Order: sequence, then structure tokens, then C-alpha cells
Amino acid sequence: MRKTAIHIIRGHWTRDGAGVKLYRVFGDPRIAEITDPFLLLDHFGSRDPNDYMMGFPWHPHRGIETVTYLLNGEVRHRDSTGNEGVIGPGDVQWMTAGSGIFHEEMPKPIRKVALGGDEAYDTEVNGFQLWVNLPSKYKMRVPKYRNVLRRHIPVVELESGGKAVIITGRIRVSSYGVVEGPVNDLTTPIHYLNVQLPEESTFNYEVNDGYTALIYMVNGEASLDQWHIAKRGELVVLTRDGDEVVVRTGEKPARFLLMAGRPINEPIAWYGPIVMNTWDEIRRAFDELQRGMFIKARPEIQDY
Repeated sequence: MRKTAIHIIRGHWTRDGAGVKLYRVFGDPRIAEITDPFLLLDHFGSRDPNDYMMGFPWHPHRGIETVTYLLNGEVRHRDSTGNEGVIGPGDVQWMTAGSGIFHEEMPKPIRKVALGGDEAYDTEVNGFQLWVNLPSKYKMRVPKYRNVLRRHIPVVELESGGKAVIITGRIRVSSYGVVEGPVNDLTTPIHYLNVQLPEESTFNYEVNDGYTALIYMVNGEASLDQWHIAKRGELVVLTRDGDEVVVRTGEKPARFLLMAGRPINEPIAWYGPIVMNTWDEIRRAFDELQRGMFIKARPEIQDY
């Protein structure tokens, strides 16, 4: 049975971190129940370094996973335990904050060397950060980084002529079989794909009955059922009933993110970058921050 649209949400422009200009697709405790297990999606992107060079200086996370997926530019990352690295074009950092991570994320333009040895910068930075909630029994787990390089993320050519980047999830390809994304050891089962479709084409994707399914239209427009057309910048929330997502383009091509996951169905206490189940847990987290007791364990690191 096909999942159909029940909500279309338009995001808003805002500034976060030290003043980074971004488009907040969603991220509001008041609607967290309908996007569960997803909490927030930011789309950051600009060719003007003044929009992003201030970055996201030192800040904490607890009780969630943050997924940074970059299309253009670089994001330099480091945390209070000495871990550091660079997320490049097409790369993903899947960070399970768990019991606590204190870190900074700084977007940068890419330095390129032209013919003749001249240096130049590609100033475009474009990417997404998705927040995924953790069930109560995993909120205080040992933190973990999954650093996934672009070359290890499969890109599937679709029969429609489009393509899908599979970060997590699976697609059945008639000429090959099942293709799975590299991130497959998550406590909350998630599907996360970047799909591009040409005009007059259809994308069908299997999602478990009962799962939340979201479509963020990055470019173009597409229909999700016979009544609803999603346009650029809009988020479509689909019914949990049904086991198939169907996206159809018309006269224009489209690019969208597909996110699906099993709802956690637990109480949410959310203050800034910390998401727990009770307000006592929130107060305890900020008290530990003030007393220098926030970090409980060094993060595990898994490189792909």
C-alpha cells in the first residue's frame, strides 16, 4: 500500500552557531511527534563565505545522533577529546552523541590548484545536518563517529534515468540485486537517500509499514500522490500506514532527500543541542556542563 502525504511543511531561513545562515527545514519540539524519530533538518549552503565562515563553535550534544552530509565545500571538525577531521564533498559524518560530545564544526571553502600552479578557492559550501533521536536506553551510550567517505557510498543508476545515493537503506536494482548503504548498525533503523530524477519519471521505494517517511524537496517539484505536489524547500510528511513511497516528476527534474525510520514513541525533553526524555535529565546535563563532568567516555571511531 502506498504512503500518502498528510503534511507539507515549509521551512524558514535563520542563523545558527556563530551566525551561519541556513534553511531550517524542520526542527521544532511541537512537531517532533509527527517526524519521530527525526528531530531536525538544516540545509546550509552559500557561495558567500560571510554566510558560513563563522561556523559552529564549541557546543555540546547528548541523547541524539547528528548526520552531516556534504555536497560541496568542507567542514572541519574537532572535539574535546582530541578527535578531528575533515568532511569533504559527498562525505558523511554520522555522529552518535550518546552520553555526550563537546565539539565544533567549521565550514570552509575548498582550495583548488589550477593549471599553472595558481591557487583558487571554490567558495560554495552546501550540505545538510539531520538530527535523529535515540531511544531512552541508548541515550547515555558510548559516543561514536562513523566517518563515511564518498567513495564508499553507493550511487545507484535508476531505471528512470535518475540516480540515488544510499547513505543507509537499500534499493533493489533489476540488473544487479540489492544495493545497501554503508551505515547499517544503527540502534534506530533509518533510511537516508539523496535521489535525483529526470522529468516525467517515477521513483518507488519500499519502507516498512508503520515507519515515518519524510521527503525534503531540494530542487524542482514532484507529486507524492494524486493530491499533493511538493515544491522546492518543502518537507512532505507521509502516512505511517503503507509500505511504499512513490515520487513522480512532471515537466521538471527534481532532487530530494528521503528519510524514513521507525518511530521511538517516547517522551521528548529538548533544550538546544541536548534531547532527553525528562526535564530532570536536561537539568542534570547542563549542571554537568557547568561542573566539567559532561563527557563520560571517549568516542568510538569507525572509518569507512
